[in-house]
Parts: sequence; structure tokens; C-alpha cells
Amino acid sequence: MTGGSKITGVVPEITDIRANSIAIVAWDEGTGGQIHSWIEDTGYHVACFVHADDMPPNVDVAYERPRREAKTFDFPENNRFKGLPLISSRNWPTVLSQLGIDKALVMCGDQRERLRNIELARAHGITLVNAIHPTVTIMKDAIIHDNVALFARAYVGYRAEIHSGVLINTGSQVDHHNVIHPCAHIDTGVTTAGNVVIERFARIHTGAKIINNIRIGEGTVVGAGALIIKHVPPRVTVVGVPARVIKHHDDAASD
Repeated sequence: MTGGSKITGVVPEITDIRANSIAIVAWDEGTGGQIHSWIEDTGYHVACFVHADDMPPNVDVAYERPRREAKTFDFPENNRFKGLPLISSRNWPTVLSQLGIDKALVMCGDQRERLRNIELARAHGITLVNAIHPTVTIMKDAIIHDNVALFARAYVGYRAEIHSGVLINTGSQVDHHNVIHPCAHIDTGVTTAGNVVIERFARIHTGAKIINNIRIGEGTVVGAGALIIKHVPPRVTVVGVPARVIKHHDDAASD
């Protein structure tokens, strides 16, 4: 590669680049790996994965693999993930531009890192795409912003608004007029009634239920199976039926 900004990090050779090629900025199996397994059915070609750091991910595969009961589980090895090149670079948008890849999906596990990299992509003119599984139901007049991931059998209700960087996992229901703010993360089997607002960086864990007209504050964590029947303030953890606050987060980063 020549021209443009200086490239830092590790950039393996990428030979299969097409007009519909994208890069997935995330390499873990649960998000990036899983999305890779079906996103090409929606019309994209995955050219590579990206680790948004100059140092390649340090994973002790010999230690990690026996800890997984599943026999098929991928880890990054030798600058590759799932058989595809794995770029490690903080200035990955410049790398992609010089390679001729102009589209990406940012799915970093850390929600604040996800937003930083979404903003970085926009600043460099990278088009952010959505990953919407073919079995997803999206009702009339719903608004889906860019860089959203909707996993299998997710439901987005009438006139709901799903902002950039949101991840809604398998089988979750986001009902009518919900507003899900940037980089909120909704785990598997969550149910929200109408007119729910979930603010930035909130994490709603598996099977939680939220009644109508509720607001979940920024950076708040809702525990698995919790029942939310009143507003939840920012930067707390709530658990239980009905949910109660068990922890206050001291800074902007939730645990």
C-alpha cells in the first residue's frame, strides 16, 4: 500500500476484495464471528476482520480451547480469524481505504470503544453497514440507523428508533415507539413493552423484561431475568423481580 497516512500495526495480505466487501471490526465468536456466519446471505462479502489496536490480540489458544465445551470455536491465530485476514491497527480506516474497502461494521465488545470506532470510521469516510439477520421482523415506520446488528428472530416494533452501534441479540423484542440510544446492548430473549427508552451504553442482560413507559439510564446494567417496573437511573446495576439497585458505578464506565 502506498500514499495516505502512515500505517501502524499489522496488516496481513488481503487478496479477495470486491465491490460489496466489508470489514467486521470485532473478532470474538459471539459477535463478529457469529455475524460473519450469516451476513453474506444479506448481500455483503466479508473481506477481513479488524482488531482496533496496533498490537494483535494476545490469545493463548492452547489454554482457551479446552475451556470451551463446543468443539467448533474460533480464536485469532497468526493474524487470521475464521480463515480470513485479521488487521490489527488503530488507524484501521486508513488501512481499509488504501486497500479499497469502503464499508465496515463496528462491533467492538466494549460499548464505548464501539462508539469511538464508529466516530473514527465516519471521520474517514467509511460507510457503516447494518447486520440484519434474514429472520428479523421490523414493523412499519421503524427507524434503523447505521451500524446496527439485529440477530436471528429479533423483533423491532412500529415506529421504534434504533440508533447507531446498537446490538439486539437473538429473539429479543423491542416494541413500538421504543428509542434505543447509541451503543446500547440488548442480550438474548429480552422483552420491552411500548415507549421504553434505553440510553447510551446500557446493557440489558438475558431474559430481562421492561414494562411500558420506562427509561433505563446511560451506562446502566440490567441483570438477567430482571423485571423493570420503574425508571432506572444512569450508571447503576439492577437485579431481581422487581428489580432493585445493587451497585452504583463510580465513573462513566459500567462494569
